[in-house]
Amino acid sequence: MSAPKPYDVYAPFLMAEADPEVDYFHPIQRFAAERIEALAKRVIIRLQRLDASGIFEGEAQGIKTVWDEWCWYQEKYDSDTGMLSWAAEEILDGMIAGTVSVLPHSEAVLISCGVCEDQAHMPARSDDDICAVVREVVTEAASKRSMDRFEVW
Repeated sequence: MSAPKPYDVYAPFLMAEADPEVDYFHPIQRFAAERIEALAKRVIIRLQRLDASGIFEGEAQGIKTVWDEWCWYQEKYDSDTGMLSWAAEEILDGMIAGTVSVLPHSEAVLISCGVCEDQAHMPARSDDDICAVVREVVTEAASKRSMDRFEVW
């Protein structure tokens, strides 16, 4: 029998007992946080590439992208403005869902575990949980952006 090669992995190595002294969850949370930030940036870039719908024409000057519109909406309106609210939310949710749906399964599982608040009942993959956290990050970024330059006096 030949000696094992360095890349040969055997079953006992893969099935080793977890060390109770090691926090295995912390690296998963760090990975998830980094990926959530990257996903939020990807969504924002996609929104910046879409031309503005013109819904705020006459109310704001110089709005050129859907991202500008989303930021304006976040600053000037509440989430209870009927059809405007529905349209803005649908565009954002569609962008986020599309971005999250193309994640590789293994990455989505790790992110799902990282954003899960109950470590004892972590999901295998939860696109809904990932989307909710990405949405929070995108919305927070939009609310922090100053929209003063778009004001019509």
